[in-house]
Amino acid sequence: MKNFLEGIWAFFPFHLIFTHVKNNLTMLVYWAFLFGLINNSIGTGLGIPYLFLSPEYLDSTDPLAFLMLGAGVGGFIMAFHLYSYIQLGPHYSFLATLSRPFYKFSINNSIIPTVFIINLAVNIFIFQKEQENVGTIEILINIFALIGGAVFFRFFTMLYFIPTNKDLYKLTGKKFEESSESSNIQATLHKRESWYNPFLRRKDDNFYYFSGFFKLRKSRSTAHYDKVILNKVFSQNHVNASVFEILLLLSFFLIGLFGNYEIFQLPAGVSILMMLTIATMFVSAMYSWLKKWTLPVIIVGLLMINYISKVSDSFKYRSYAYGLSYKKEDLKDFRKSDFTIAKNDSIIQNDYNNYTKTLDNWKVKTERKKPKMVIVNVSGGGLRSTTWTFKVFQHLDSITQKDFSKQVQMITGASGGMVGASYYRDLIILEKDSLINSRLDKRYLSNISNDLLNRVSFSIPTNDLFLRLKKVEVNGNKYAIDRGYEFEQDLIKNLDGALDHPLSYYTEKEIQADIPTMLFTPTIVNDGRRMLIGAQHHGYLLASDKNDDIIGINPAIETIEFLKYFEDNNPEDIQLTSVLRANATFPYILPMVSMPTYPEMFLMDAGIRDNYGGKITSRYIMNLSKWIKENTSGVLLIKIRDKKKDLSEDEYSNFSFFNKMTTPFFNMYGNFPRVQDFNQDELFSALKGSLDFPFDIVTYNLQEASTDKIALSWHLTTKEKEKINMAINSKGNKEATKQVLQILGFSSKK
Repeated sequence: MKNFLEGIWAFFPFHLIFTHVKNNLTMLVYWAFLFGLINNSIGTGLGIPYLFLSPEYLDSTDPLAFLMLGAGVGGFIMAFHLYSYIQLGPHYSFLATLSRPFYKFSINNSIIPTVFIINLAVNIFIFQKEQENVGTIEILINIFALIGGAVFFRFFTMLYFIPTNKDLYKLTGKKFEESSESSNIQATLHKRESWYNPFLRRKDDNFYYFSGFFKLRKSRSTAHYDKVILNKVFSQNHVNASVFEILLLLSFFLIGLFGNYEIFQLPAGVSILMMLTIATMFVSAMYSWLKKWTLPVIIVGLLMINYISKVSDSFKYRSYAYGLSYKKEDLKDFRKSDFTIAKNDSIIQNDYNNYTKTLDNWKVKTERKKPKMVIVNVSGGGLRSTTWTFKVFQHLDSITQKDFSKQVQMITGASGGMVGASYYRDLIILEKDSLINSRLDKRYLSNISNDLLNRVSFSIPTNDLFLRLKKVEVNGNKYAIDRGYEFEQDLIKNLDGALDHPLSYYTEKEIQADIPTMLFTPTIVNDGRRMLIGAQHHGYLLASDKNDDIIGINPAIETIEFLKYFEDNNPEDIQLTSVLRANATFPYILPMVSMPTYPEMFLMDAGIRDNYGGKITSRYIMNLSKWIKENTSGVLLIKIRDKKKDLSEDEYSNFSFFNKMTTPFFNMYGNFPRVQDFNQDELFSALKGSLDFPFDIVTYNLQEASTDKIALSWHLTTKEKEKINMAINSKGNKEATKQVLQILGFSSKK
């Protein structure tokens, strides 16, 4: 056993693994992150592993996309070798006596990269087979393209490193006994002299190393070598590293600068790898100069940036609501804002009177004496909710010959669900204007399910984290481009130009009841209130219950109406896509939307406060109850949810030690959707008991069992799209359709 352990210790590739654990934890953290991604242990709920397991380039997942991903993997591997060589190489003086020392070091340092590529290839095969329904031959071609990309990048970079990375004798041109002068080689980003301290220790272990891929040799003693000569071998690596880093940084910024051209929009997985490569090079340069002071200096630097961003506009990256003016003179003073407009009776009454005209027009369009008012609540849940919401609308219209949409008066909710509903509403307009044949065409379901993650993910490392140099002009206002803008443009592109309108485009169409009213309620991050955004004024929804003041509740003002609050900023010019984004801003994937106020007001996902639209719906029904009672036969609330409230397969297990440590912190986050369900069940129960007209609720669930899980992401796999398409035929959803037809007095026409 002793000999066996000594053999492992003496085998240089294994020995390097132990040295990484001891001296190079930074790189191991990067590798752990990448392994976690490709093995669905990190970012699964957000769909981040898809960027590696199914890369897209020019809207296609093909050998070219995998070739680029492989090149990205190869770039990170080369950065890993270079960083490790600079960090660990001086610990092993025998390397300096070898020809092409960096090349041979990288061969022996390849255990982790090789395992990663094998692991990635296996996961790609499984994912493409099970989730994308791709044939075996096509998958193998893609995997060969991946490996080919990694090999090509390694070969390309070695063309530079092999000639420039000289050995002991090529560098000096003389025997070591004849040389005593110190090295005069300088480096741009690395401090030369600090690298030689390890040679002051005469550690002379013998190792078995690979001098080629299949050639195993034993290292020789270097005790008789002059350390100054050895220093020269390692010092010239600082020059190589500097050139490599500079070229990499330049290419990175150039790709980001021209990212608006599709040909430069690399697969997002490549962008993540490039970001890690840049981080590796940065830490390498910092460590070269600062050694153990590197981490404290980085922390102090970040604190300074944070302070500067607070007292000035430097480092203050905004994500804009496109169409609004952010000129200094147009900013609203958020500190002195008056919210009492919510209690102005004359404004409330005026908005109520105006909106009842919309309701009257809706009633006429239904062609019924006392129609059933249909209100639709849609849940958040990324692209799965977007596609599911659209599918339910399309299904109900298809079996009623499009009569269902005529009954829908109002739609509200959160995140992805509102994106799907907005697209369907736009198709109603396009069909009415004879710009499309039928909104029931299957290609529209395909459009709404297209990827929205790749372009956003590509923008994060190539643009948002560094210099935001690109600008765009909307309504005469210039804005810096970020991933929020990229998301909006990708959405418009996927939908063949739909949704590319200002909010005012929908005002008259809502008033005439050509389309349902839509209410968006993104959360105001600063104080937890909600911003009510609609194409019409809805001051009547801000009014509190008439009994509140009588019983002394005096509720705080919870909702701010967008059109009134920003009335001096031409609020009707805001792009609908920006409203949708503000309403669907999942943390970190999309940036918080900055509003034109001072200090800045930030908007985030409506789901933070109400993931299903229940609160605004209850207020809507309550405050319009007089008109509803006199003009309708009641209300049907249709809930389109991404998953069932109670999954029968939910299991509970004993808490481990770490569970007990983390549960107090993560408990509320994990149970957040369930808590909202409890609150809304109680809310609707109380509402139903207070109404004197029929109030029915029917629910469509995408996920009815725990095995039906679909990632909360802006990307769907082929199999996930099939699940969504088939979910409408589940037992529970068939029963829901039967109830809808019965309540509305329809008979299935399909």
